[in-house]
Amino acid sequence: MRGWLIAAAVIAVPAIARAQEDVPALIKLVGEKPASMDTATWKEKRRDAAKRLGSSGDKRAVPVLMKLAETESFDIVGEIAIEALGNLGDPQAVPLLQRIEADPSRDRGQRDKARKSLAKLGAKPSEGAAPEHGATTGTTTNVTTGETGADLAAGSGSGSGSTTTTTTPTTTTTSGSVLLGGGGEQAVPEGPAFTDDILASIERITFAVGNAHLGYDSVRKQTSFDGDLAGTYERRVDKDTFAYGYSGAIHVLAGYLDPDGPASSRGAELELTARGDVRSYFGPGMFVTAVAEGTHQTTYISDTQNDGTVAARDVRFGTELELGVGVGYGRVLDTGSLVRVRRISAVLESNRALGRPIDAQTARRLQAAWWALRGGTSTHPVLIATVSILRESGVLLGEPDAGLTYELLEVLRDGQLDDRREGFDASLVFGEGYLSREDNPMIDNGRVEQVLASASYAKQLPGDTSDLTGTAFAKLRVFTEMNAPSPYVLGANARWRQFFYGDHYDPTGALDVGATIGASNDDFMNSTTGYLLGGQIGWTMRPNRASSVRLGADARLDSGQFFLGATLDISYGLAPAGFARM
Repeated sequence: MRGWLIAAAVIAVPAIARAQEDVPALIKLVGEKPASMDTATWKEKRRDAAKRLGSSGDKRAVPVLMKLAETESFDIVGEIAIEALGNLGDPQAVPLLQRIEADPSRDRGQRDKARKSLAKLGAKPSEGAAPEHGATTGTTTNVTTGETGADLAAGSGSGSGSTTTTTTPTTTTTSGSVLLGGGGEQAVPEGPAFTDDILASIERITFAVGNAHLGYDSVRKQTSFDGDLAGTYERRVDKDTFAYGYSGAIHVLAGYLDPDGPASSRGAELELTARGDVRSYFGPGMFVTAVAEGTHQTTYISDTQNDGTVAARDVRFGTELELGVGVGYGRVLDTGSLVRVRRISAVLESNRALGRPIDAQTARRLQAAWWALRGGTSTHPVLIATVSILRESGVLLGEPDAGLTYELLEVLRDGQLDDRREGFDASLVFGEGYLSREDNPMIDNGRVEQVLASASYAKQLPGDTSDLTGTAFAKLRVFTEMNAPSPYVLGANARWRQFFYGDHYDPTGALDVGATIGASNDDFMNSTTGYLLGGQIGWTMRPNRASSVRLGADARLDSGQFFLGATLDISYGLAPAGFARM
């Protein structure tokens, strides 16, 4: 008798639990989002409702679960529905499960669950092996809406309006997302092969147009204005034991000075710079380095005196070349692309769409695809490639809805995530150079030997919404002749940036605050040491990843003279590319 009571209890308890389920309420929750519930919460509760319907034993749940199994091919709720249909034991689900099991555009997990559910229902999988990708197979056409079954599988919503289906032969490919505009297989572009020894790599092209400065010198009662054009290119690769980088820039500056009275001065300057360096690392962060640097300047000046006569018109040239070798410790890496990966992970987690953490291999694939798509005028292919990689790797659960798609798009085109540096390095270099300075007759031409010391520090603060950077440098001329001057210069600067965002990761701007100190002495007879104290503040907005508009103000005390000015910097560039290893 006791054994019978135990057996009855085992049977009765699940039956009582099933009877307590409010099946109509669960069906309504699965099919319609409550107005008072946000999308992320509804998705979570919808999945739970599908599980409860599958264990309810109520055949009223079969139609709604069939609908989920057919239309939700990119959300885990589709897998839950497929498994639930096998548990409910209703044979009307067999044809649908057979189609899912044979559909090559479905995820392997859904096809495996369909096969298991068919076994529970005592039915066989569809005849023949599942066709290979791209082979001819049957697809379902929605008679009411005219959508293909591939479109429905790609996430066409709840699938309302589907009344009758027919099967027609066609050639299938992996479907893209309807929400993202996919209309077939989306190939993920292949970027550079980032091998395991690469720590970071960047490539950046920028054009600065309309950089303007307006200032007033309170001591000389002098107004100054200048505008300039500039372009830069930078490429750098850092490996475990080796690093190299090179960069070049062109800068054209024109402006005028208007002191108190009729006098005025006009001028223009062309500056070309190039730099390259290599490093070989050994031991715990130590390295030896070789550096090559060159600068050329062409200067034009026209000066008008107080009586209106032209005092001077002059064109001068200046060239500096330098080679150096030295030692150092540490390195500073541009980790902006890795910060972008972390931001994508945060977006998925906040939307409850993170299936598993982004591992190093997935991060590498994402950054390679972004690199391949750099310089494009649209973020759409970047978004498509990103979603494809995230879904294929199991990081993204299902197809992104409109809200998640918007947030992913904002992260991918966020220029505030570029140029994010991390690390510390210091170096001491001995340089052999050559000077030709027509623009400054006080400086001897010819060979010059110098010792250069420098240090850099960069730190991304928690949350990746602010950072600190700083540099320090010193330069001393050595091996001078008897009684020849031995000038020196040293200085340091620091900057803090705070990046601001809206509620959905949309960048609104960045505040920067900086400070500068310096000292120098040309070591000529009766010369004194000059010093500089300065501060800067600015607000930067980025209309796209490679362009920016910065409005700033700066104040400085330069050897007893006070300067106060405002700046407007406008730059336009091609989308930068970067990689950083996790």
